[in-house]
Amino acid sequence: MKTELEMINVCVLNVGFTRTERHFGGPELSSPFARLYYFKSGKAVIHLPDRELEAKPGYMYLVPSFMPHSYLCEPGSEFYYLFVYERYGKQSDIFDLYSFPYEVKANHAIDLLFENYCNFYPELNLPYHGEENFYTHPSFFEYVVRYSQMDRYEKMQLLGFIWIIASFFMKHSSERLGKMDERMVKVMRYVNENIKKEITNDELAELACVTKSHLGRMFRNSLGISPLQFVIHYRVKCAQRLLMTTEYSISQIAAEVGYDDVSYFIRVFRKGIGITPQEYRNRLKY
Repeated sequence: MKTELEMINVCVLNVGFTRTERHFGGPELSSPFARLYYFKSGKAVIHLPDRELEAKPGYMYLVPSFMPHSYLCEPGSEFYYLFVYERYGKQSDIFDLYSFPYEVKANHAIDLLFENYCNFYPELNLPYHGEENFYTHPSFFEYVVRYSQMDRYEKMQLLGFIWIIASFFMKHSSERLGKMDERMVKVMRYVNENIKKEITNDELAELACVTKSHLGRMFRNSLGISPLQFVIHYRVKCAQRLLMTTEYSISQIAAEVGYDDVSYFIRVFRKGIGITPQEYRNRLKY
């Protein structure tokens, strides 16, 4: 039987190298894909919810999917980047399964890997060099489509690259779900598989075979939120994925994540992310 790690299904959106010609950054955003930077020279700061990371040459930096962040690079900074989207079925995503460090030291093999893959796949490079070009580059939806149309051998090459890079972070990772109460994990997976349905506290408590108050304590102790707040959080994450990977209308996306009332969905999304779904879709250009 396959483990959940073996069932992880990913695609490469972008891989490339850049030398910034000006101060370069972007607004705070939580992306539906993971971002990895391999810093070579210059000065850059990555702002995360609980810390600031000052980039050091020779180190790789991981920003997990859905983590709010912003960054600022000084002119003349050089770095490689790798943007990876995890395609979701009914399995848990890798950031649900493991907690990874944000920073790890690279080595010469990483230099060679990035250099080779940038040469192999120049079409996956982002136009960082000019502001006008960058803001008119293809949408991430188009990159998802481009990956799906690649030949099988190309996908195998890119997946091999991803897993080698990921192994540097996996070496220092820790399990998440393995430390949780099995009843809570069961509830979380149920939410994953029934996102379109109306989900109540009574239903979740019955599924876990505990009282509503006990289930609430379990969630607050482990995640800091209530079970229904977890449901809302997960629905917003699913909406973020759909805004990036589909051309669905906002009303279609609302229905896909369990909201019949589009206005209510927009309010919930804005409360969780800080901007409307359409504004979020527009910012995915950055």
